Amino acid sequence: MADAEPLPIGPPADAVAALAAKGYEIAFDWREVWQEENAKAFTVAKAMSRDLLEDIRAAVQKALDEGLTLKQFQDELRPRLQARGWWGRAMMTDPADGVAKVVRLGSPARLRTIYQTNLRVSYMAGRWKRIERTKRAFPYLRYIAVKDARTRPEHASWDGTILPVDHPWWDTHYPPNGWNCRCDVQPVNERMIARRGWAVTPDGEIPRRPIRDYVNKRTGEVTRLEEGLDAGWSYNVGKAALDGLTPAPRLGPGPEDGITSELNAQLSEGDYEAVRAFFAAFDLNSRAEALKGRVFRDVAGWPLAISAGLFRLSNGAIAPLTSAQSRELADAAATIIDPDRIGWLWITGRDGRKWLVRRYQGARGSVDFARDFWRWMGPRSGAFARGRLVWTREEGALR
Repeated sequence: MADAEPLPIGPPADAVAALAAKGYEIAFDWREVWQEENAKAFTVAKAMSRDLLEDIRAAVQKALDEGLTLKQFQDELRPRLQARGWWGRAMMTDPADGVAKVVRLGSPARLRTIYQTNLRVSYMAGRWKRIERTKRAFPYLRYIAVKDARTRPEHASWDGTILPVDHPWWDTHYPPNGWNCRCDVQPVNERMIARRGWAVTPDGEIPRRPIRDYVNKRTGEVTRLEEGLDAGWSYNVGKAALDGLTPAPRLGPGPEDGITSELNAQLSEGDYEAVRAFFAAFDLNSRAEALKGRVFRDVAGWPLAISAGLFRLSNGAIAPLTSAQSRELADAAATIIDPDRIGWLWITGRDGRKWLVRRYQGARGSVDFARDFWRWMGPRSGAFARGRLVWTREEGALR
């Protein structure tokens, strides 16, 4: 696709806040920071140091804050990247397999992608916040595609689809839906729909495209994708800011038979009692507050979404906990809040897939956060011998 349309000058505060709220994640390959994880992490593939990421992030934030054009963004950032040696082709070691490879670092095309992707995602994430705030007055969304020769035919087929704000279709089809996607949504209500002669789209008439399997060759993960949704884009960039980012707990097998599979499973009073100590550590002191959640920033500035989603299984039900697991959750929370060390570590699962985890380690044990799971480990858990420390109690943030 050709370049996306120019972005408007003077961004809304919600878009600025959406970008400012992100932490940092170092990744060799863009497929390591997958879908919803991008909502909380600013990352640039092969920008392998925190100070380099901070330089790029600052330039993107300035472009958003001040409404800079792509050319202004490139003209300001390119000399800084060249001075750091992050430009053109270079040899780098892939941390996943230890093999040295020839890679492309900075280039005009990469700066264009960084600019377009981060600004458009920030606009649409901020827009979703406004949609949620005003959905009582405007309870529906209408999909809008830019219908010209540059528009993907699948996106054109979705143009005019009108569905409730809370309809699950928006979980995967809220724009942007791919690289350089220019689609948008329009909040509407019944009166607007009637005045324009539109109609709410029945579920049976929602345009459907063939489904295909996409294999993330970096992680081995298989994703079911509808045609028209680019790999890594089949998620809602607005919803992902909180509960959508909380990976399910890896607590071992449980009695899941007979549990109703609902994507919006609630946290019952009984469920809340089992995890009360965990949420209380983050100043979420009631069931209602736990359901709402909060973004917690760790001592190194990395944001974690703390909500009921941390205990939600893939079928939408809340994970059953043993009494021992419930008691240990207080130690897990204390380790996240007051660790001795924080680092990034590659681990290999039983299925052979490699996972990049952020590990919090203290006297009580260790907590790992990855894209698809989090886990608590006792005080005899492993050290960081194979990992990369990013923060220690003695030295603070490490570069």
